[in-house]
Formats: sequence, C-alpha cells, structure tokens
Amino acid sequence: MSSKLSKRAIARIVTFATAILLLLFAIILVFGIRAKKAELALEYNYLKAIEDLSISAENINTSLQKGLYSGTANTLSSISTDLLLDSAAAKTCLSQLTVSEESLSGANKFLSQVGNYASSLCKKLERGEKITDEEYDTLEKLCDYSEELKNKLWEIEQSIRGNGDELSYKTVSKLSEISEEEMKKGSGSVQAGLNLGDIGEKTGEYPTLIYDGPFSDHILDKKPEMVQNQNEVTEAKAKKRAGEVSIAQEKNLKLVNSEDGKMPSYIFECNVDGVKTSVSITKNGGYCSYMIRNRNVEENNITNEEAVNYAKSYLDELGIYNMQSTYYETSGKVCTVNFACREDDVLCYTDLIKVKVAMDNGEILGFDARGYLTNHKTRDFAEPKITEEQARKTVSNRLSIQEVQKVIIPSDGEIEKLCYEMKCKTKDDKTVLVYINCETGDEEQILLLVESETGTLTV
Repeated sequence: MSSKLSKRAIARIVTFATAILLLLFAIILVFGIRAKKAELALEYNYLKAIEDLSISAENINTSLQKGLYSGTANTLSSISTDLLLDSAAAKTCLSQLTVSEESLSGANKFLSQVGNYASSLCKKLERGEKITDEEYDTLEKLCDYSEELKNKLWEIEQSIRGNGDELSYKTVSKLSEISEEEMKKGSGSVQAGLNLGDIGEKTGEYPTLIYDGPFSDHILDKKPEMVQNQNEVTEAKAKKRAGEVSIAQEKNLKLVNSEDGKMPSYIFECNVDGVKTSVSITKNGGYCSYMIRNRNVEENNITNEEAVNYAKSYLDELGIYNMQSTYYETSGKVCTVNFACREDDVLCYTDLIKVKVAMDNGEILGFDARGYLTNHKTRDFAEPKITEEQARKTVSNRLSIQEVQKVIIPSDGEIEKLCYEMKCKTKDDKTVLVYINCETGDEEQILLLVESETGTLTV
C-alpha cells in the first residue's frame, strides 16, 4: 500500500490550508478595523469632551461677569439657571475624561458650588434683601477662578490641536494611569494641563458681532414685514435691480435659482474675472435681501472709520436712509459694519443691515438686509411708563452710567420691547450695556462689550 498522497489529496490540503489562511487574514483585518475605529472613537470623544468642557467654562465665566452687574432678581435668576445648566454640562464632560478622580476633584467642587451660590443670591433678592459687599467679593472670586479655569482648558485644547502635542489612543489610554504628582511633572502638555484640582481648591458660560447674536438670531423665523402685501415684480425688473445693487453689470447676471419660503426671491449670479457675485431680489417688492462678492483682499489700505463711511455711502446710494452705524468688526481684511434703523429718538436694533467692505479699496463685498426686511415697519411708540430717572435706579450701584438712549430689542415670541439702553463703566473700566424695560422697569438684558482695534464684540 503506497504511503504517498495522491495529487488530488494534495490539492485538497493546499486548498483547505489556503482557505484557513484567508479566513484568518479576514478575521485579523476585521478586528484590526474595529480596533482602529475604537481608537479613533476614543480620540474623537476625548477631544470633544475637552472642547465642550472649554465652551461650558467660557459660558460660566460670561454668566458670572453678568451676575456681578445684575441689579434685579429676574436677571440673576436667569443667570443662575444658565450657570446650573453649564455647570452640569461641564461636570458631564469631566466624567468622560480618563483622568484620576483625585486630579479633577477641585474642578468638580468649583462646578458644584458656582450655580448654587448664584441661586442663593437670587433667592435673597426675591425676599427683598440686598446683596452685601462681601457676597459680591465672593462672586468676584468665583469669576476670577472661572477665568483661570477657562484659560487653562483652552490652553489644553490649543496645545492638542496646534502645538504638536498629538492626541492619540496611546496618550488617552495612559492618562488614567498617571498620578496627580506625575501630571504636575509631565512633559506632555495634555498630561500636565489636565491637573485642574488646584483651581477648585482656591474657592470656599459665542463673542459675536454686537446685536448679531443675542438680538437677531431669530430674525428669519417670522414673516417679513416689508414684503407683505407688496406687488410681485417680474424677473426682468428683479435682474435690473440686482445690477444696481452690485458692481456686476446687468448683462452678466443670470437667474440660477428661485427661492420660495417666507421671503420668496430671485437669485442671480455671475462670474467675471474670477470674482463670483450672487444677488437675491425679493419677488414681492423687488428688494435686495442680500448681495455677496467673493474675491481675495490682500491689503489693508483704509481705516475702520473709512470703511464705515464707505458702507454708509452705499446705503445712501440704495436709498436706505435713517440708518445708524452701531458696531463693526474687521476680520480677514474685510470690515463688517452693522446698521440699525433710527425712528424719532429710538434706535431699532431689530431693523438690522450688515455691509461688508474690502479694506484694500473700500469696495462693497457684502450686503445683508434680511433683518431689516423682516422687522422694519411704521411704529407708534407709546410714552414710557418708567422714566429715565427711575430706570437709572434699577442699574447696579457697581456700575457708572455713561450714556442713555431708547432702543427697540427683540424678545422670545417675536415681541419687540422698548428699553432704555444704559451704557455703563465698571470700576476697572470695562463697558457694560444694561437694558431696562420702559414699561415694566425690568432688567431685560446685560451685555459685556469687548472693544479692540478690530471692532466691538459682545458676550
């Protein structure tokens, strides 16, 4: 009997072995992909937790600053609610960090105390009592510590993203094994930076252009006032208007879209010499709702004040008068100027127009009148029930009032509110805007102004 294997048997063995190897390779590949996905998920979730934690700390710091200048229980109640929510969000983010509980105990302690302390002050005001100087001092300390926490977290986040301190699966998985002492001595900024305990041991809430955040985020959620009951214009008339509001010649513009929705519009575009221009004209009334010219701006040849003048002249050319420039911001060699409509002695922040100006030659690169078209109307202002003198008494005695004017601001539910805008200064020369309702005397809003060479921001 021959002990040699037949060719058929050998072929079967080879085939079977090859199949086994392929199966093992497939299994290894699948598990490798799963492991890589798990690593990427851990890295992403960790970075997201740090970023969300930084945002919550930023919000907490902003709320505490507002709390320092709050003079009524209603406002402080709203601020304390925000603090409690942001503190809870921050603690959730902390729980997702694979760091020893000991090293985060201080931060957790601070986050637990800050919201409750603001709530206790609010209850005191509701009882008709006043906040003492000592309590304000404690609030100031909390504010200082929140500033430190915020800066430290953003420093960690920046180091991960931009300073070569790569966030990897190995880095994240090892963080939980590092002691607090090792963190203090750690060479990596992620390890060293995540020691947040010292902040909490000392203790016993995105900037945007002024009125482009708190007062106008909802402007497109209501039916536009100016286009209601207006006659529909033809495409030809709309195209002519598009040519008038932009540098682009009418013959170059082409209809590319027809929008419906709450503000039905014709959308025209052209591309000349590499510069794309888009213009939106409302079907009812033929108003320009926005215009955008995309071109690179290489130099800064004009001042911010000159840019504001270019923007104002452009509005005059369009026949849009009674507009007052409020605030501006310069970024990427383009200045964005905000305008609000002035009716009689009232500035209507709701009737917003934004104009973008190129800082090389003053060319108008952008125009957005959707806030104006949505809110502008003829108003009949009632005589304020609260006098300016009464409103002044509502403002915190920790603020020095510099200027007062009557303004219209929006509120939830699309209701406009007539308020006294009190422009104030703090003891350390910071600018704060306080809004007192002309009818009820309530403190409606507090904004912190951040003024710099590039413009004015608010938080």
